[in-house]
Amino acid sequence: MVGGEGGPLRKDGGVAFAPTCRRCLALIDRFYPMPHADQRLSLVAQLAADVVCDQGFAEVHGVPGDQQTELRKRIRKLVRTRTGHGTKIFCRESTIYAECREIYDQHASAHARVAAEAVSEFLTAGGEAPSRRPADWVVSWEAWDVD
Repeated sequence: MVGGEGGPLRKDGGVAFAPTCRRCLALIDRFYPMPHADQRLSLVAQLAADVVCDQGFAEVHGVPGDQQTELRKRIRKLVRTRTGHGTKIFCRESTIYAECREIYDQHASAHARVAAEAVSEFLTAGGEAPSRRPADWVVSWEAWDVD
């Protein structure tokens, strides 16, 4: 464990640094009770897995930190069950990025064509960004809040 920018945590002058590496934090997490699963967790996992199975990648925006681990597990399991392929999942703040390389490769030419069309639209618009259409690979956690 390495010390953080804040220095030691103890006031008596002893050296006690907070853990910062992923492995240490994962070990410490085991001592805390598991968070309660949010009611929309299954639905959002299902939607994200649908998108990954269709396109090879997906983003889930606005996921609370205590729900990220379980959401990642469920997306991986759903994609593996449906397709037999593994999924890489990354987190950055409140966004989860899921990618299945095998499925993406099946649709790579279509993705390249869409990207080329977007660049062409940008160039023909005189350098102005064309109106953005909603991204069909993005799932929003907040949009599925059903009270």
